[in-house]
Amino acid sequence: MANDQNTTTEIHLLDYVLIVFRQRWRLIRNMILTALVVFLLTFLLPRKYVAVTTLMPPAEQEPASMSRMLSEVSVPGVSAPGKATQADVFLEMLRSRSVGERVLLRRFAHKKDSLRLIDILGHEHLEDALLEMSERASFVLSKKGFITISVNMNSAPLAADVANTYVEELDQVNQSKSVSRAKNSRIYIETQLAETEVKLKQVNEQLAAFQSDHRAVSLEEQMRAAIQQAGALKGQIIARQVQINLMHQSMKPENPVLIRAQSELRELEKRYSALQYGEAGMKNNDFYPSFVDAPQVGMQLAELLREAKVQETVWELLNQQFYQARIEEARDTPTVQVLDRATPPLYPSAPRRVMLAVVFALIAGFITLFHIYAQVYARNVESRPQEKAKWVELGQGLRDDSRRVRGWMRRRK
Repeated sequence: MANDQNTTTEIHLLDYVLIVFRQRWRLIRNMILTALVVFLLTFLLPRKYVAVTTLMPPAEQEPASMSRMLSEVSVPGVSAPGKATQADVFLEMLRSRSVGERVLLRRFAHKKDSLRLIDILGHEHLEDALLEMSERASFVLSKKGFITISVNMNSAPLAADVANTYVEELDQVNQSKSVSRAKNSRIYIETQLAETEVKLKQVNEQLAAFQSDHRAVSLEEQMRAAIQQAGALKGQIIARQVQINLMHQSMKPENPVLIRAQSELRELEKRYSALQYGEAGMKNNDFYPSFVDAPQVGMQLAELLREAKVQETVWELLNQQFYQARIEEARDTPTVQVLDRATPPLYPSAPRRVMLAVVFALIAGFITLFHIYAQVYARNVESRPQEKAKWVELGQGLRDDSRRVRGWMRRRK
């Protein structure tokens, strides 16, 4: 039984092959004629040329010192979003309305005349022209950071000019935005720099007044010298006390020499006490601060010095940023580096005549095959009344449905 089924299947397949073989010249003729007609019709279609320009990966600008320090601060549990590169910014600028409008309003050589691109495209409104340019121009960013600009136009020189114009307008827009950012940064930094200068002047004045009031020119060196002087005074006091005790053994209290020695001892003790406790009358005349006031003076002096150092550091940073902002504001060099400028393409990218001819020839072949099998099937149906009756019934049903639809449409009118 299985052998009979296989034999029947093989016979049916062979019948199909024979049908095609018998109509082979008809099939070949239709395919060749279709390919020839399509190939000739492609000469009536407008040619399209694609010009390509490539941009170098843009140099990443170093962030400002303050911004860099803030960007390095991480918050536990919070992940910062990915940072956009300069190439990503350029890609979005190329796709922006600002660059697109500037390109559309530029004039290009066209048919021995100079016309705006929007007029060359035949549009009155920018919205329509921008929509068409979104299909004619494509921008691709490679993994290495190269940006490729491709423009499709009906003229080879126009395609190259428009592609290069995109680069020029991108550079102009980027420069204007950069100058605007640099100007705002310069104004802000200039304000902060002026405020810091005032604070630095105030803290320096406070430091100078404090050093003058407390005789704290160089506290560490002063205290070292004061200790040495205190040690020398203490030695002189002890020596003078020993001398006076010896004088008491051989001299009367009224002796002028003894009185002078005692007066000298009191003067030494007074000077020693002034070093220790800062007695009145010695503060304004003595170079050394007292030992009692030294810790408090040192603490206050350290705070003033630290504040002065902070303001000085901030001033130096702001001053550096101020001059960088001024340089950025005055910069007029190109910000976009071109690797390959667009040149007029030698050959059109469309229409692809051979590909279209082959595709339509294949379509014509499939249609011819369908028509051949349909004819064979229609002839075979005539010899099978039951199957023919089913087709008649199907056709009658379709006609009835068609009449109902037409009647419904007339009533709607």
